[in-house]
Amino acid sequence: MNTRKLRPVSFTAATAALALTIVYGASEATADATTNSTTDSTTKPKPGDRASLTSYELAPGLLKITSRPPGNPTQVHGVLGMPKGEGPHPVVVVMHGLHHNCAFSDKPPYFPRKPVKARWPLVCAAPGEPHNPNLGPDYLRHDVGLSHVVQALTRKGFAAVSIDVVSPEHWWAGETVPEKGYTDLVNAHLRLLSDLNKGVNHGLDIPGVKGRIDTSRVGLVGHSRGGGYVLSPKAAQRAGLFGVVALEPAVGAEKVPHKVPVLNLRGGCDEDVDPSAGLEEMKELAKSGSTKVAADVLLAGTGHRMLNTNLPPTDTKEGGVGDCPASEVAAPAAAQAQAAQITASFLDQALHKSKSYRLPALKDLDPKGGNLRKGGPAVTFHRAPQQSFTDPLTIREVTSKQRLLPAIPKDLKVNKRPDDDI
Repeated sequence: MNTRKLRPVSFTAATAALALTIVYGASEATADATTNSTTDSTTKPKPGDRASLTSYELAPGLLKITSRPPGNPTQVHGVLGMPKGEGPHPVVVVMHGLHHNCAFSDKPPYFPRKPVKARWPLVCAAPGEPHNPNLGPDYLRHDVGLSHVVQALTRKGFAAVSIDVVSPEHWWAGETVPEKGYTDLVNAHLRLLSDLNKGVNHGLDIPGVKGRIDTSRVGLVGHSRGGGYVLSPKAAQRAGLFGVVALEPAVGAEKVPHKVPVLNLRGGCDEDVDPSAGLEEMKELAKSGSTKVAADVLLAGTGHRMLNTNLPPTDTKEGGVGDCPASEVAAPAAAQAQAAQITASFLDQALHKSKSYRLPALKDLDPKGGNLRKGGPAVTFHRAPQQSFTDPLTIREVTSKQRLLPAIPKDLKVNKRPDDDI
């Protein structure tokens, strides 16, 4: 077992000029850790006295999701946020999208100044290997890039976890079935949370969680391809599901069949999946009548990569995104906070079966939208202050060599550049 801080990556000046600076304030978890001067110094803090944010890493494993055995390798990474209060707290699982990985993260143009990374030579370049374009040594931790969403959820009383879902979309050991991959990874991390709740920590030093997690109530949040998954029929079948939020989803051809409240958040400057992503799916869901809440909200000035702090927020040194010039682009920190705060507020109200939904609107961002289901609960907005979030590079990290998934065979044949064959 090992505990350490996430390591920053050094960057060139050109890269620094490319990415806008994201300013983070002190986290709620940090503020909670400050001792009150009137408290007896001999009194031990009780579980639930403070919020916490922890990045964890278990041994890599195998997902049986390929067209031929044995399966595809996967990392078992996550960021767990625990709220204040004894609980037990309902769970929200957060999933990132399909983004470039195995990178030279010290080179422009695709990276912010300090992405969070790991090393995984099984699928990425090993140190010292000859240079290979688009195959660098840095395995990017895009799960950590959504830690602000996790933290916003903890402030609403959820035990939230952002998980690594790179493997389902990468054909390292054969063609994959992405939906099964996402589902299997969600199941694995929920098993981990269930075990932590029972006091079985799998070698991870995450104190104060026993008896405080309720995995029978689950919300799902996904960005990009992760957003497409949370809108899928497979995701809709999850037992205990109480609400879903899709952030700029890369959707498939299947209809959205959900019976729980669903929110689709679109970016007005989305340079990847388009500013209309998910809108037609929400219209169809509203018409189906399967849920009373099929909400759609447009976030002005918001790009696609901008919502993940492990990616560059803008396309150019001048700050433009997609079809939006810099003058129309929101400040990245504000856009991230807006998406995170709306997500957390919506799921909180979905859990409590609110008769009407009031979502936070940050100054100058002016989100627009509502519930597309006729006769359903109204979805309106109220002015709210912008929250601050923990710098992803300062999140406490714990590691363990124990595994949640089957071991990767030593003789597994891995194609490190599967896209070359497509």
